Amino acid sequence: MKIVLLKKASFVFCIAITAFTLSKYAVLIQPLLSIEYNWTFELLMVIGMLIFQYPFIYKMKWNIKIDYYFNMLLISLLGSILLWPLLFANHFTNIKDMVNVGYFFIVVATMFFIHKKMVTKMQLPLYISYTYILYRFIILLFIIKL
Repeated sequence: MKIVLLKKASFVFCIAITAFTLSKYAVLIQPLLSIEYNWTFELLMVIGMLIFQYPFIYKMKWNIKIDYYFNMLLISLLGSILLWPLLFANHFTNIKDMVNVGYFFIVVATMFFIHKKMVTKMQLPLYISYTYILYRFIILLFIIKL
């Protein structure tokens, strides 16, 4: 029972930190975005990611789904933490948009490979790693100025 409560609390923590961090990061690249990006939008995107992944894992046992979501949110939290150095640096100097975007994609690539390793370790189908990243790219198509 304590483990279930701990996981629920960590779900909320991971979602909140990820939404907050990415909303702050979006401010750095706001000129490149077609929408006014804020923490509420990012919160909905993180929750949307969980919903988007569900059709790919719905046949799995409940504990495997929860473990997968837990690991996926931990990877998202890690990605958020990896953005902190650039957020910190931008606080003191104005770093070019392309550097901020390039750094973001390096973090995304890192998250993808960690996710892929986690999926392999959990013995889940590898395509789940691609759908994890596909969701963010679909969202990017709608929010980036082209």
